[in-house]
Amino acid sequence: MEDGNSSLAIFMSCSNKAHDIAFVMHPEPGKLHHVSFLLESWEQVLKAADIMSMNRVSIDIGPTRHGITRGTTIYAFDPSGNRFETFAGGYQTYPDNHPITWTFDQVGPAIFYHDRTLNERFLSVVS
Repeated sequence: MEDGNSSLAIFMSCSNKAHDIAFVMHPEPGKLHHVSFLLESWEQVLKAADIMSMNRVSIDIGPTRHGITRGTTIYAFDPSGNRFETFAGGYQTYPDNHPITWTFDQVGPAIFYHDRTLNERFLSVVS
């Protein structure tokens, strides 16, 4: 965050994929930001977007690319209002890798590489 001490987001993984679950700093603690599902390719992310659109799933953001992981992504909401992400590519992490810290001034391109800005809804909508 701007104070240089607080983390904007924490990404947790049970495997070597970029993350399984994400939490963001929010005034109301203990809220979920999103869960993630790894797909094999950018084409599968686009196919997921088509399937979501055909089934009137509420798409939040994307398809786009992350700067942090360099993965391709789309965010949407399930019928209960929980955000989920389908993504492909990007880094594969291992326990002996050192954490990568992005500073607050880099948050726009870190999250949304193409737009290079972070929209407020992305941080304010949690479940």
